[in-house]
Formats: sequence, structure tokens, C-alpha cells
Amino acid sequence: MTRLMKPDDLRRHIKNFLSSHRFGSLGTCMNNIPRSSPVQYFLGQDLEIYILSAGGTKFQYISHNPNVCLLVNTDYINYTRIEGVQIFGKAVTSEQDEDLLREALEFCPDWHSIGEIKENIKAIKIIPEEIIYLNSRETGDRTKQILRGEDISKRKTRLTGELVFQ
Repeated sequence: MTRLMKPDDLRRHIKNFLSSHRFGSLGTCMNNIPRSSPVQYFLGQDLEIYILSAGGTKFQYISHNPNVCLLVNTDYINYTRIEGVQIFGKAVTSEQDEDLLREALEFCPDWHSIGEIKENIKAIKIIPEEIIYLNSRETGDRTKQILRGEDISKRKTRLTGELVFQ
């Protein structure tokens, strides 16, 4: 069974994983209708996530319900061999906060290439409340480590789908 990491170690693993990837799937929900959007993200301070976008229905969903989930994962080999992060949190958009686009561009490494279309770009910021980290690529161990602020717990998912909380 995977040992429980210390908060700083788990944060470092999560930051390293998120920094080595750029694309994920953003889950939103409005009127009990969920949707998932492919996005490119940028890591901010304190594990905040920034997303630049031309718009779309996800902005309507977020204005109605700010609870979101961003999934970032490795290629799916099979259900026992995957590494990924799920970030559950509150989202705010540049439609709600006009300073957010400027803030987001500080963390976008290629913002210079946005150039002329910048006036049409919108931003989303996700403030994490819970982050779930899973790395079963080497051993197949499906223990998920959960970071909530400075608190860490773990959850073992058995192949039967049964959850064991520790």
C-alpha cells in the first residue's frame, strides 16, 4: 500500500506533474447537465490554474455554477496504469473579474504569440479546494492521495470499484 506523503511532498508531486503537462479536461455543470471541455491550462501560484479560451458554453456554466473539476492525466494505458490529477475547486472568469485576463497572462509562457486576438481571449481561474493525485503507472497501486489545504488523506480504489477510506 502506498505511504501517505507529507503535504509538501504531495504538493511537489502535483506541481511537477501539472508543470509537465499542458492539456486537460474541464468539467462544469449547469441545471444538472454536466459537460467536459478540452482546455490548455497554465499553473499559477499555490496550485491555482489559469485557462485561456475564446469563449464557449463553459463560461455560461461557470457563471451559473462555479464548482468545476479539471482532469489532467497521462495516456490511458489501462485502468490500472495511469497517472493523473483531479482538481476540484471554484472557478471565476474574466467576464466576472475584468482584471483576471491580465493576471492569467502573467502565467502564460507564450502570451506574446496571442498578439492581435488578445481582445477576444477570455480567462478562467480555478482556485483548488481538493486535489486528488493518483500514480499507478509503475506498480498498479490505485491509492489516491487527497490534498485539502494542508490536510492529506488517501483512498484506495479496489478493482471491484469499492472505495476504502483511510
